[in-house]
Amino acid sequence: MIVKAISHKSTKKSSIKKLITYIFNPEKMKDIQKGREPLIVKQFISSYDKEKWADAFKKNDRAKTFQHTKRTVLRHEIISFSPESSKYLSREKLKTLAKYYLKHRSPYSMGVATVHYDKSLHIHFIISGVSIEGNSTRVSRKEFKAFKIKLQEFQQEKFPELSHSVVQHSKKKVSTSN
Repeated sequence: MIVKAISHKSTKKSSIKKLITYIFNPEKMKDIQKGREPLIVKQFISSYDKEKWADAFKKNDRAKTFQHTKRTVLRHEIISFSPESSKYLSREKLKTLAKYYLKHRSPYSMGVATVHYDKSLHIHFIISGVSIEGNSTRVSRKEFKAFKIKLQEFQQEKFPELSHSVVQHSKKKVSTSN
């Protein structure tokens, strides 16, 4: 699976709501082909009210125990699967992968996730940049790479049928410039 991470630095509630609205767009969460129910996975968030989610993320961010002007307020992360893996990705498998991701990526952060059923399935995550304890949840590139390898090892062990979605995270990028 491919993992992509985007940092959001705005503390404005309107920016937080815009991200939530995009990710949790009911049309994107529909599985037209298999008719699966939309999937929402949460960590340290109690309701299903998206307005309350925005308030909770904002309140959590205000409880930070550190000062940094260019800090990340929210992380928008996406894991994508090969189209060939789609037929093997049941709702339960997607839920298991989303829960694993939230628990191991940032265990003390608020987070929500959902699946978009486009050409290739992908899971969107919104993860707070501040833990529920008020600490920064930043990880280095090296730590993030180690997490991606651990995630893929979990995928291969638990769901070997998703072999089309295996990516060599441990390989170094090859430069194409001369």
